[in-house]
Amino acid sequence: MKKRTDYKNYFKNVFVPVLVYGAFTGLLVGTIVFFFKWVAEWLTERSIEIYHAAQSNVWIAIGVVAGAVALAFIAYLLQRWAPETKGGGIPRAEGVLRGILTFRWLRTGIAVLINSWISFFAGLPLGSEGPSVLLGTAIGGGTCKLPLSHDSWDRYIMTGGACSGFAVATGAPVTGILFALEEAHKRFTPMIFLMAMSSVLFGVTASNLWSMLFFKCGLLEHYPAPLFIGVAEKMGEFAMKDIWIPLLLGVAVAIVACGYNLFVFAMGKLYDTKLKKIPQWAKLVVVFAITAITGLIAFGNFDGSDALFGGGGLIVKLTSAEKFSWGIVFALFLIRFLTIAFATSSGATGGVFIPMLSIGALLGALLGKVFLAWGMDESLYATVVMLSMSAFMGAATRAPLTALVFMVECTWSFSNLFYVGITVFVSYLICELVKVEPLYDVLLERMTEQQNHGKTHQIIELKYTVAAGAFAVGKSIRDVLWPANTKVRQIEIGDNVKMDDDGEKKIHAGDIVTLITQTYDEQATRRELDDILGKQDDEQSSSEPDSENAPEQ
Repeated sequence: MKKRTDYKNYFKNVFVPVLVYGAFTGLLVGTIVFFFKWVAEWLTERSIEIYHAAQSNVWIAIGVVAGAVALAFIAYLLQRWAPETKGGGIPRAEGVLRGILTFRWLRTGIAVLINSWISFFAGLPLGSEGPSVLLGTAIGGGTCKLPLSHDSWDRYIMTGGACSGFAVATGAPVTGILFALEEAHKRFTPMIFLMAMSSVLFGVTASNLWSMLFFKCGLLEHYPAPLFIGVAEKMGEFAMKDIWIPLLLGVAVAIVACGYNLFVFAMGKLYDTKLKKIPQWAKLVVVFAITAITGLIAFGNFDGSDALFGGGGLIVKLTSAEKFSWGIVFALFLIRFLTIAFATSSGATGGVFIPMLSIGALLGALLGKVFLAWGMDESLYATVVMLSMSAFMGAATRAPLTALVFMVECTWSFSNLFYVGITVFVSYLICELVKVEPLYDVLLERMTEQQNHGKTHQIIELKYTVAAGAFAVGKSIRDVLWPANTKVRQIEIGDNVKMDDDGEKKIHAGDIVTLITQTYDEQATRRELDDILGKQDDEQSSSEPDSENAPEQ
């Protein structure tokens, strides 16, 4: 009878809410992000046409620079209205999903939509996947306000929106699910997995249906397809005799990925310290103006517009060895390496996921030319470019599984999976050994410091008696999204006191749960715990624990 009751409670309190909330959020995100991407691509195409026209007409060129400055001021005004749109969308969304950062869902959603379009039209080397993730998080935040939604479901629903936004933006649904587990929350739990899968499946379905409708109406040139689907035809297959290539590639990628992360961190520190007094509008004007000037440069076979925008089209071009000379690839690598870091550190709205992949692809193109000189078969050139792209992302963000799966999904090629694994493993291992922090984690830490500037945190211990009907009843400790920097120290079941480091212990009504938390706002943390464990009749005890028991900051 108890097992039947457990199944009934699980179906009612977990399965049905996950399916309903995930499906509804996914359908909304799939629809809105589809139209967001459609407009973004249209603006990008028009921008490329303007830059090409300006490269041979001085008056148009002057107008482009002036227009970029004007767009920078508009972007600044929108950021004044919604500061949550500053910087990359993925680290901001991760902070919200982990309960570290706060945001206003409607204002953030509107501002990130418009400001991203401004960035794309100006040609900033930023992508649509970061804004799509933050937009999905904002849409999830709106879904949470609907009737019948329990407050404790908020971060689960926003997680579904975030990974659905990622999946629709990149056309990689499995990677979108992994994003929620490996990157957003950095833990694998059944509830997060189910919510991510529900949202992603419905989100991608909605996006594909809109794509097919637009295709039939003549507004799209093709049906939905993986991001780099045409590249698979160019990719040759590695053999064991070629294993030296992924090994050397992994080492080189690790060195550049570590250097890129350190450079971005240094730029962020420079903006927050020595350049702190420079107004935000001036920082944006400089980045927009540099972008415009870069796009106007054209000589020989070099086209400055290749250094702009997210870089998805550039990656496809790089897979053809004859497309660019060694010098042009090197110039594009340097320009994108610097300008992407500048744009990110300045607070411009846009994503760094695809731009980061473009840096990896440019590195792969450079190394591919070197390997060709060393005797590598020419059919492997495109494979080297794509392996480098994938490994760079895995090393910089420290998300190797996401990198591995994304490589397969974006090319729909399985033949080199073993060698992709070698490259990703080597680059990831080296970055771990030298202790260079993951890119998104440091960007999130910077945002957290800005939000909590001037505040003082405290570490307290709280004891809760789980109320009947509370959100946590019947759920495992690891399945509950506790307030940020909160750990369950022990659970008392009658006279039996238990610890549960792996988080498998289920919570039942009447259990006494002892928690330790680091918080900047004790009352807000208590309200979150009241929503999860049930409001307490008596005021909970609070004490300063030993530092050795404090959670990691």
